[in-house]
Amino acid sequence: MDSYLDIAERVLRASKRPMSARAIISAAYRAGIVPDHLYGKTQFKTLQARLSEEILYNRRHTLFYRTEPGVFFLTELMSDPSIPQKFKTAFPARRRTRDLLNEPSLALATKYVMSDRFSKFHRWHDLVADAERHDAVKYVDPKHTSSDFIMIWSFSLVRRAQCVLSYRVGRYRDDRDQFANRRTIGFPGIVGFTDNTLFSEGDYGAAEGALEALLTDLDLSLRSFTSEGQVDLPASTDIVKLDYSGDKPTILLIMQWKCPEWFEPTTRRLSLNDVCWFDMSSRANNIDDFEPWSRAALDCIR
Repeated sequence: MDSYLDIAERVLRASKRPMSARAIISAAYRAGIVPDHLYGKTQFKTLQARLSEEILYNRRHTLFYRTEPGVFFLTELMSDPSIPQKFKTAFPARRRTRDLLNEPSLALATKYVMSDRFSKFHRWHDLVADAERHDAVKYVDPKHTSSDFIMIWSFSLVRRAQCVLSYRVGRYRDDRDQFANRRTIGFPGIVGFTDNTLFSEGDYGAAEGALEALLTDLDLSLRSFTSEGQVDLPASTDIVKLDYSGDKPTILLIMQWKCPEWFEPTTRRLSLNDVCWFDMSSRANNIDDFEPWSRAALDCIR
């Protein structure tokens, strides 16, 4: 195991209470369990990064979880009857945009996107089938994309009748100037290599990947949507080529998901900023307050 994670596991198991990374490191030094090869003035920052990565990449099987921002606990202690109930609720951390870019991602050739063929299609299945026939589909490194390919992102909207779930994007979530501190109506996700399975039915796993991103951000399980745990995967409503100043063009797959009747978001549970239901039946007076992808989505779904 990673030395930092091993330290955290030993300290939390002994303390039986949630602790910050700084408190864990301090306790580890007092107990004399910090290996000699670990050194540095900001070891608590390294530990916090290790814990965050462990929770992010091993979400279903992680050894740790957060009880509140920056405070960690051991998953195994959830079943300990001596642990107070208030420490047994995991606090979900929002996905950061840069954290999504860790696997090969689907893209279309720029020449194809700029051609007349691209503008003929408004359904993802039709578009990707045609792009395949023209050898215009490829998985690329999202951190080092060239101008020859344009990345594809899913953009999931949560609908309740004429309303769509909206929240404000914090810089923790997205530090791009066009997005940070703006209002949004969507939950973004890449169309990654691992999303495409034998059950993807020709959409490269776009819908399944989008649903996984949505469930993560809303801290929901698949079974919470229906008693059978089944969700009708929507076709993308529209495909948008969004080109905004200072960044690369992006292809958006805009998907609308029906909200469970019982679901009512709260900022504490979801770690979302300024959550509200946005009524789409009346045009927003402050449309410039929305980030670019939301503005594009609103143009498509009204």
